Amino acid sequence: MEKSLEMEKDSRHQIEVKASALGGLGVFATTDIPRGTRVIAESALLEINADRTAKGIVRAFERLSSPQQRCYLELHEFASDTFKRAVENEMGQKWQEIPELHRKVLAISAANAFGNVFFLGSRINHSCIPNIHFAYNPMLEKETFHAIRDIAAQEELTITYIIGGNHTRSQRQAKLDEWGFLCTCPVCEDTEQGRKKEKKRAQMLELDQKLALNIANESWGKSLRLAQNLAAIQKSEGLLTRELSTTYQDAARLCMMLGDTRMALLWTEKELEVDRYCVGEDYPDYKRGLQVVARLRAVVEDSEPVDESIIQWFSQQSSHDERCIIM
Repeated sequence: MEKSLEMEKDSRHQIEVKASALGGLGVFATTDIPRGTRVIAESALLEINADRTAKGIVRAFERLSSPQQRCYLELHEFASDTFKRAVENEMGQKWQEIPELHRKVLAISAANAFGNVFFLGSRINHSCIPNIHFAYNPMLEKETFHAIRDIAAQEELTITYIIGGNHTRSQRQAKLDEWGFLCTCPVCEDTEQGRKKEKKRAQMLELDQKLALNIANESWGKSLRLAQNLAAIQKSEGLLTRELSTTYQDAARLCMMLGDTRMALLWTEKELEVDRYCVGEDYPDYKRGLQVVARLRAVVEDSEPVDESIIQWFSQQSSHDERCIIM
């Protein structure tokens, strides 16, 4: 019992919600927060994974207790035209014809849901260079939010609302339009520094697409060099989420394809370190990764044969070869 309680602890006593320069409210550190800290482990306020239709969202809201409904209605609301049209098509009525409360419930969901809606987690603002990574932990049955670098007292906590840290500003903003704001984070701001960072993003996108193409063509040596270059830029640009671990994962898998188990071990250890600070040591993938590292180390240090479980790990962890290649 004590162990279970210990696993569920977080560090929300080190944060506060207050007005943000990014607009509205945000979440801020009240003390220095070290990398790897589980800042929040939170159950959903509104659980909508099972039924993501407009009617399902309204029904989920109606199932909440009165205090929970009040908490939900405190959250920011925004509904893009695309979202409104989708709701209209489903409901068979114009947006303005939908009851006001229901419109508010749906707009809050549109502005705050990543899977589900969370009272604390949904208040964290976006940055294209986030300092927090979030993921659902099935062992805890909670959404967890981890510091992926050291965060200073009074610094705002940020997550990325979109997948694709390697994408260009126009690609990122096209996705962010669904939340109704123009990103002005350090990589998006119209300054000399911002333009330099944007050039790095364009370089990463090019490397990412070349990597996908060369993996598809089974050009293992060239793919490995591309993965190494991509990882180096991601790290230097502060992109420290599990997108970095995916690149490390690619490099490890490519080393296995090239028969270099020692280097595969090195890259897998790097991948595991990113997972440790992004999702925590109680996350299922991290535990499986530890086992793979131990088996790879036995291959390297004790000349043991490559275990079938190692082969399965790398085949299950495939990434770029399953992605669309943008031409």
